Amino acid sequence: MSKKHTKRAQHERWLEIDEYWTPERMAAAVPENVPVTAEPAPAPPCELPGAFKTTLVQNPATKSPYQRAGALFFVREGVDYYGSASAITHNGILTAAHCLYGSTVRKYVSKAAYVPGYQEHDEPLGKWPLFGQPAVPDQWKAEVNRAWDYGFSKVGLGGKNGYSVLGNVTGYFQLAVELPGVRQWDVLGYPGDPIPGYPFDEEHMWSCVGDFTRQPTPHIIGKEGNLNSGSSGGPWLVPGRDYVNGVESYRNDEFPGENFSPYFDRDVVKLFEKTFRS
Repeated sequence: MSKKHTKRAQHERWLEIDEYWTPERMAAAVPENVPVTAEPAPAPPCELPGAFKTTLVQNPATKSPYQRAGALFFVREGVDYYGSASAITHNGILTAAHCLYGSTVRKYVSKAAYVPGYQEHDEPLGKWPLFGQPAVPDQWKAEVNRAWDYGFSKVGLGGKNGYSVLGNVTGYFQLAVELPGVRQWDVLGYPGDPIPGYPFDEEHMWSCVGDFTRQPTPHIIGKEGNLNSGSSGGPWLVPGRDYVNGVESYRNDEFPGENFSPYFDRDVVKLFEKTFRS
């Protein structure tokens, strides 16, 4: 396909998702649940949870690095959902696998749109349609294994006019893997279930800084935190750096005050390169 035809196809895709995801529809979207498990974690905590700091991000579209994260809207089985995601290259995003490929219906989502800096059903920077088939690990599709709950997707041209490149508008994070020395992360996401002291409402980005707690398996890590439904897919950032070193995946009822991510290793890099460099 020629560049001219590709640009036209991407703009037509943008027109489609722009018409579908109205402010009213975005406001009514159902938070994608962070999968909850009651399975006991075999590894004891290295730190007791409770020292995390969760704060509201004011006007994320106007501040670095927050404009590099946003809400992800998509349709599955006729239901409008939303989760969280982040820009990971000039034309692509990182999110949780269960926001791209259903853990129960075993199908890819449709009509997906990434809205960086989303706030109060407004798209201050515009929206970008997911373009082409998303990439999730084969292990996720086969086993729904939380150690593989991450995925990437290219996005087409978007923004306010349907012709803007994502990275030119928001910038993007760098992917960082195999960092055993990192013991703290700042997670960004859109939690939707209010809890005492935290008026989570689906419409605002929150930041949650917390320390490492446990590694229940070699491929899963935990941190202090209280983000919940809707934060799925939000980036785990190395504080003070533009590095993504994890992605919000799930919480465990046995361990309140903790959130969990797949451990980012070379397999994440392989999927990233397959998605964006092939």
